Amino acid sequence: MKRSIIHIVLLSLCVIPGVAQTPRFYLGFDQILDNREYFTNYGYPQTIFGARINTGASFSFDSVHQIHVGINYMYEYGGELLGVTPQIDLYYSYRSDRLDFFVGSFPRRELMDYPLLQLTDSLDYYRPNMEGASVRYSWGWGTVHGWVDWTGRETEEIRESILAGFDATLKAGIFYFNTMATRFHLARTTAADDSNQIRDDGSLVVMAGGDLSERVGLDRLDLSSGWVSTYLRVRPAGYNWNHGWLTQLDLRKSIFGFRGSWYMGGPSPLLYGDRLYSHGDYGRLDFYIDPFRNPRITSKIGWSLHFLPGEGILHSQQILIHINL
Repeated sequence: MKRSIIHIVLLSLCVIPGVAQTPRFYLGFDQILDNREYFTNYGYPQTIFGARINTGASFSFDSVHQIHVGINYMYEYGGELLGVTPQIDLYYSYRSDRLDFFVGSFPRRELMDYPLLQLTDSLDYYRPNMEGASVRYSWGWGTVHGWVDWTGRETEEIRESILAGFDATLKAGIFYFNTMATRFHLARTTAADDSNQIRDDGSLVVMAGGDLSERVGLDRLDLSSGWVSTYLRVRPAGYNWNHGWLTQLDLRKSIFGFRGSWYMGGPSPLLYGDRLYSHGDYGRLDFYIDPFRNPRITSKIGWSLHFLPGEGILHSQQILIHINL
């Protein structure tokens, strides 16, 4: 059986270049420094310092069909060589004017932009690939997008887990309306003595906003605000809901940028969300520069303030550089 699998893999590697066009090689590099001075039980006080490389090749069969093969690896400074489990780029993509479809193990960065309450930014550091499927349909004044990320197969040691989501955006001139939903399911292991309880959590964010960039002469001025609902269920207990209101501001001019967000409401229980939202009321201000101004290089060199009522003002600093060749 093992020899048969090896033969099939080797045959596939030989056949793909024969039927596809000349492969396109890609190389991505990330420098990551995120220093979190949190001094509170609601966040992890830690410094994340490392570098990530994402390299491979894509094979095009025509203008819409592609197969991608590569590796996405992070080395965390001061750690072991494989201290962070590498992820494999191995996926099929279909991209047309209206429909984008991905299945396999593929980078999530360009496919979604959810509030940190729902998906924390450290996912980009330690688990940048989604392993499952993503499908997006677009038309002149809107998009709909659904995705599923298989995060664990049930074994005697591992609990089955699945993260999924849906988002939609409708536009009318400078104004837009969007909604984003997530659901996470964490089951038991197959061990006979497993005493874990099945956990489910989820969220719904409904926001309205406007892109005022052209009206005020800025590179970007985007303001949005809306309703947030989150839930946690640890079976056999029922659902525990929390609700709140989220406002976000994104402003950029030349190399300077500012992002602000304020959440007013109950504690968020989302396992894949930013843990500071588990406090409940929470505000964040990001001041940063992007000095490179290059289409292949994006960066964030900045200082962030975090406001937790009753916990004081917390700080974090980031130097994040992404190069895509």
